Amino acid sequence: MTDKDKIKELKPFDAKSYNPIDLDRLVIYATVELEKLGVELSLENIIVGAFNLFPKKFSLSGYLEFPDATRVEKCLWRCKSKKRQWIGGKTPHGYLITDKTRLISVQTEAQLSNTVLKKEQKTPSRLRRKEGILKETKDSPAYSKYVSGKAESISEADVCYLLQGTLDSPRELLRENFLSLKKFAKELECEDVLIFLNLLENRFSFLFNTSE
Repeated sequence: MTDKDKIKELKPFDAKSYNPIDLDRLVIYATVELEKLGVELSLENIIVGAFNLFPKKFSLSGYLEFPDATRVEKCLWRCKSKKRQWIGGKTPHGYLITDKTRLISVQTEAQLSNTVLKKEQKTPSRLRRKEGILKETKDSPAYSKYVSGKAESISEADVCYLLQGTLDSPRELLRENFLSLKKFAKELECEDVLIFLNLLENRFSFLFNTSE
């Protein structure tokens, strides 16, 4: 069976399940799925794989039946940056799966599955989830800059990363994630995180306009 035949086996997810997830994580997930099928991790294969799995995110504007190659290539460029190192390799020679690639893929798979989970979860589970999200907030580059007295150096990219998105993420997604984060901080009475989020809200309101 050729790589082309194997890639055809990838069936698209329901758009509702992947719409809230940023492009970079979806590309990482698609890359790991291709590896599982034994497909060569070339740029071309990843472009088609991401499109087959998540067509509404990776279709060419105005030509929804075709993949947007540039969009996928930009995702891979960001993912293999020194700051992230989510994936290895280079475009001319193919990409390489690392431990970090697998971790991001597993996290993304959990997000994709989350939409079909039953709502009746136990309270302790929800509490642990919220505590985990707030811990991730405190571990973020943006928060580290804030507590070290360098809040002015917090970048737009730092904020998008904090909100599980990228500079290309829809503003609506960033807004929803910001409001959820603020809600969790209030529920768990994390005043330090609330103050930090209020600072971001004032400075980066254009990213997630909460005044609407």
